[in-house]
Amino acid sequence: MNKRDAVETKTRILSTAEKLFSEVGFDGARVDDIAKEAGVNKALIYYYFKSKDEILDTLFSALIDEIKQVLIQKTVAGTPEIQDNIINGDYRPLIDAFMDFMFRKRKIIKIVIGESVKASTKLSMVMKVGTLIIDGEIESIRKAYESKGLHFSVNKQEFLVTEFFTGFMPLISYALYGDEWQKIYHISEKDLREQFYQSFKKTHLAAHLGE
Repeated sequence: MNKRDAVETKTRILSTAEKLFSEVGFDGARVDDIAKEAGVNKALIYYYFKSKDEILDTLFSALIDEIKQVLIQKTVAGTPEIQDNIINGDYRPLIDAFMDFMFRKRKIIKIVIGESVKASTKLSMVMKVGTLIIDGEIESIRKAYESKGLHFSVNKQEFLVTEFFTGFMPLISYALYGDEWQKIYHISEKDLREQFYQSFKKTHLAAHLGE
C-alpha cells in the first residue's frame, strides 16, 4: 500500500469510527463493525491503531487541532467586519462562526458529550473543548477592542462561568438537536437558527451587552 492509499484508508477508518461512535456510542461500537463498514479487515485497523481507545483519542486530537487551526484562527484573527460588529454590540457573525463549526462537527461533539458524562478523574473533553473555544472568544473580543484603541478587561472566572453554562452548552445543544427539532416541529434550518439566535441574544448575549 502506497502512502496515499494508506492516508485514505486511515481517514476512512476514522470517519467510519466517528459515525458509529456517534450512532451507538463508543462502548456500543465494535472494531469488527468499524472494519465491516469501512471495507477493511480488522487486522488493518490494528495496524494503524493499537486499540479502539486510540481511535477515539485520535478523533479527539483532530477536533482540538481543528478548533485551534480553523475556528479560533478565523474568529481571533477576525475580519474588520466582525471586529466592528463586536464593538457595536453585534455578535451575530461571531456566533454564526461558532454555530457553523459545531453543526459541521456535531458527530464528534456528540461523542465528546457521551464520553464526558462518564465517571473519570481526568479533565473531560467537553471541558477542554469549551475552555479552548471560550479562550478564543476572549481573545477575539480583546482584539476587536484593541483595534479601535479601546481597553478590554474581564474577570476571567466570571466570564468562563457565563460562557460555558449559558453560551457554550446552548450552542452544543443546538448542534446536537437542531436536525431533530426541525423534523418534529416542521421548521426550516434558517428559521430555527434565527429563532435560536434571538433567544440567545435575549439571554446569553444580554450579559455582554449589559442588559
